[in-house]
Amino acid sequence: MSPHADPQPKADRHPEAQPHVGQERPLAENYVEEVAIALNWGAILLFVLFLVGILGSAWPVRLINPLWLQSVSDKLLASGAIAMIGAILLMLASLINPHSSRIAGRVSLLRQLSFWIAFGFLLLIPLQVYSGISLLRQFRANDTRELSAYIATTRAIESARSYDDILRAMRLLPGQAPALPASIDVPLDVVKTKLSNDLNPFIKRYQNEADAMGMKRLNDWFVQLARNVVAALLLFFSFAAIGKRFAYQPTLLQSVLSGRLLSAFGGRRHQAPPEMDAAMRMMMPDDNEYRP
Repeated sequence: MSPHADPQPKADRHPEAQPHVGQERPLAENYVEEVAIALNWGAILLFVLFLVGILGSAWPVRLINPLWLQSVSDKLLASGAIAMIGAILLMLASLINPHSSRIAGRVSLLRQLSFWIAFGFLLLIPLQVYSGISLLRQFRANDTRELSAYIATTRAIESARSYDDILRAMRLLPGQAPALPASIDVPLDVVKTKLSNDLNPFIKRYQNEADAMGMKRLNDWFVQLARNVVAALLLFFSFAAIGKRFAYQPTLLQSVLSGRLLSAFGGRRHQAPPEMDAAMRMMMPDDNEYRP
């Protein structure tokens, strides 16, 4: 060995430059964990935005109001994709970092909630039908009420016996009343004839416009209902592909496609989890042990 050779290896000259065991992890592992955390918080952000939007449109609560029911169900269908994207991000986070118990717990809760959320979107279809028909009936009732007021006013004018009777009849009009003659010296029959001539064409035109508007509302509602039904079915199948009541059961979508939907509700009473079934088989004696 040369007298000028350094007996200490170069790697040992600066021990503080060497990584300590347990203090540093590989860069790839840190990157995977960071991506999983980012996806997790991205999912939480989308869930919060979804809930804030729904609560904002649902307040104040008016459960028996068809317009409120229509508005809330439309908001749920329009923003359901946001919640679905959040669910996908959370499941991706669990796939990237399967060792995180916190993310795994959130995914388990997500699956249980998605089971019921899927049915919630499916129930929006009859709710849309009910609220839509109720609104159409309300609009039609309002049109009929106004038309009846004009007809009643016309009949009251035709049967009026004094100018005061005409004034009282004109107060029945829901809208702006036709102009009365400036002078009351005009004969009563002339006033009645003029008002009838003004109101009868207006009533006919109003009835035609009300019928046309009613048909337009009905057509618009059919188009909106078809669009909402498609959206509700897509959201149902999307959340059904995730949702399951218990971890050992298939997803709701698998139960629907296989025709075993009832097992998704009563499976826990009639079927033991695979872990328990395996434990019971281990505890049972093997018949081969008693054979000679």
